[in-house]
Amino acid sequence: MGAVLHRIEALPGDGRYAVTFRRPDSSEQTAIVHLTVTGVDVAEASLPAGWSTTSDLFATTVTAVRAFDEARRTSSSAPALRDVPGGWDVSLGNVVLGETGQPVCTAHGDMAPAGDGYACAECGARALLG
Repeated sequence: MGAVLHRIEALPGDGRYAVTFRRPDSSEQTAIVHLTVTGVDVAEASLPAGWSTTSDLFATTVTAVRAFDEARRTSSSAPALRDVPGGWDVSLGNVVLGETGQPVCTAHGDMAPAGDGYACAECGARALLG
């Protein structure tokens, strides 16, 4: 038995995925697959031994990636907190989403809208929501 599809991970950018295959020796190999309006872009050298962009194994993998992509596009996602450019409050856990879905400073409570994000009036912690 050769390599098998093991994992599909979304990457930044529309239609970009890290597709990981598990080899018979249990090691992993990853190919970056980009779904485009004209087809699929992938470096053939990154596919498992014996695979090609025209092989049935790859075609089946592309079907799985397209299904995953469709599921991501049609599912709703909750707003997510992000650090402001150059900031670190969200990454450090100083700002979290509260029960109401709004940013909360873990030290001082609810945060107020400030520019394109939110800020804590007490300590200046900042976050973006979206």
